[in-house]
Amino acid sequence: MLDVALEKVGPLNLTFGKSTHTAIVGPPGAGASTLLRIIAGQQRPESGEVRIGARVVTKLPASRRPLLYVTSAIDAPARWSVRHLLVAAVRQRSLDREDRQHEYEQIVQKWKLGGLADRPLKSLSSTERTIANLARIELLRPAIVIADRVLETANPSAISTLADEFYRMLRVIGATVITAPSSASELGLTDRVVVLENGRVVQDASAAAVYRRPASQAAAEATGDVNVIPITIRKSVVESAIGSWEVGSAPFEGPGIALARPEDFSIAGSGEESDLIFGIEEASFRDGWWLATGILTGGLNLRVRLPGDLAVHKGRLVPLRFDPSRFVLLRGTPFAASL
Repeated sequence: MLDVALEKVGPLNLTFGKSTHTAIVGPPGAGASTLLRIIAGQQRPESGEVRIGARVVTKLPASRRPLLYVTSAIDAPARWSVRHLLVAAVRQRSLDREDRQHEYEQIVQKWKLGGLADRPLKSLSSTERTIANLARIELLRPAIVIADRVLETANPSAISTLADEFYRMLRVIGATVITAPSSASELGLTDRVVVLENGRVVQDASAAAVYRRPASQAAAEATGDVNVIPITIRKSVVESAIGSWEVGSAPFEGPGIALARPEDFSIAGSGEESDLIFGIEEASFRDGWWLATGILTGGLNLRVRLPGDLAVHKGRLVPLRFDPSRFVLLRGTPFAASL
C-alpha cells in the first residue's frame, strides 16, 4: 500500500492499494505530474509525507525508493542499442545467465523488436522508442510503477493498442500503477481515476463513473469528448443555445453549464419532432461512428455522435434529439478547453 499526504500540492490525502491501477488526470497545471514526481522522489514536497507500506520514504532519494519512475523519455544513453537497453534491464534482476537470456528473447519476440535490436535508440522513430521503453519496463518487473505520460510520443493510431498491452502486462506482474495518462483511451484500463484541479482532488471514482457523472468541467474533459453548454436556470426551466427543458428539481438557479457527451444526441426519427437542427462543419470517423462538429447560435461548438452509415458532408443539416436527463448541470461559467 502506498499513502500520500501532502499540504502544498493539495492539501490531499491518497492511498493506493497493492496491485491497483490509478490514473491522475486534470487540466494543465493541476498538479498531476508534480504529484507523480513527489511520489517517485524526483521532487521534495514542502510539507506532508509519502509512505510505502509502513515505511516513510519522503526524505529518501529516488534511487532508494522501491519503485520505477518512467516517462516517454528513455533513461539511457541515446547511443545504446535496443539490445543494450534490454540486456541492462534484465541484468538488474536476480536471474542466472540462462534465465536472463530466455527472458530477453521472450520480450524481443513479444514486442517485435528483433529487427531493431542492433539499432541505436537515437535512430528509432518515436513509436519504436516507446515500444522499446515498454519492453524495458516489463523486463524490470517493478512492484510499483509511476508512469508520467509514458505513451505520449507514440503515434496516436498506436496508443490504444500499446496501452492495452502495457496495462495488461503490468496486471500480470502484479504491479501497483499510478499514471498520468497520455490519452483518455487509457482510462478504461485503470481501476480508478483521481481528478485534480489546482492541486486538489475534485473527484475520485472509476473511469465510467467520472465519464458519466463528472464533478466538474475539468473532470469531463479529462475523460473524453464533452460539450460544455452555457445555461441559465430559472425556477425549474433550463435555458440554453440548444433549447430549453424542465427539470424536476433544479440544482441551483442562475448561470451555469450543462455537460453533455456526443452520444447524448441522436438523429430524430421519421415523423419525430426534433429538438434542434444541427449543421455539420467537419467530422471524423472513430470506432464505427462519425464524430461531427457544428457551430450553433452564439458560436457554441457542438460535437455529436452520428451513425457510421450516415452520408456525412459539410453543410448537411441533421435533425437531432437529446435527453437532458443525461446532462450534468453545474453552477459556474465555462473555461477554455485544455487540449
